[in-house]
Amino acid sequence: MAYSVNLIKLFTRREDHLFKLNEAERIRNVWNLLFFLLVLTILTYVWTAWLGLGTDAISANMTDLNRVEYEMRKAWFLLGRVSFAILLFLFIIFISSFFFWLFNNVSYKKLFILQMNVLLVMLVERITWIPLMTFAGLDWYVSPLSFGVIASYFTTIDWVIYFFGAISIFQLFIIWYQVKCLSWLSKTKIGWVWVGVVFWHLLLWAGTAALTKYDLYLLYLIR
Repeated sequence: MAYSVNLIKLFTRREDHLFKLNEAERIRNVWNLLFFLLVLTILTYVWTAWLGLGTDAISANMTDLNRVEYEMRKAWFLLGRVSFAILLFLFIIFISSFFFWLFNNVSYKKLFILQMNVLLVMLVERITWIPLMTFAGLDWYVSPLSFGVIASYFTTIDWVIYFFGAISIFQLFIIWYQVKCLSWLSKTKIGWVWVGVVFWHLLLWAGTAALTKYDLYLLYLIR
């Protein structure tokens, strides 16, 4: 049985397409979609960089720079965003899939097909950050769609705010989607699926918070 991957229908007709994916002996349209998602990821981050989102580090001492130095910093920032987009793509598609493959009896290729949809949801989340930052002046970790705002009322510890800011409605949907898909495709008990998925996301949120807290330090370190 051959199955042609359709990311939208994996959302809208999940069980039907998971059944087809589970029974498939040959899977088509994978590499085309991987290339599409890679380009989409890069364009999303280039767009945010072009709008100037996240450029606080290079704008803080703008008055000390001449025109050429400032433009060079913007170019390096844009290049950094492209590099980050590629790393994010590789991590979400391949590294996350490898983690789930270690604890579930599911084909690795089928797992990274599921992670394609996870990446798609993450890109939609990042697009929602653009109007929030541009029009409301809200950074991603205090988005009204995350728990960062609530955390900021109870603590002033940056890492804690960043950690809860990484937990959003989109992230909770991703957890639910991954659990549903993994429990359908694997024979792992649903309780262990929940433990594995939640544990992985806790690691990701902690890592995101750490990177956010120390990104300026790292930027000045490599400058």
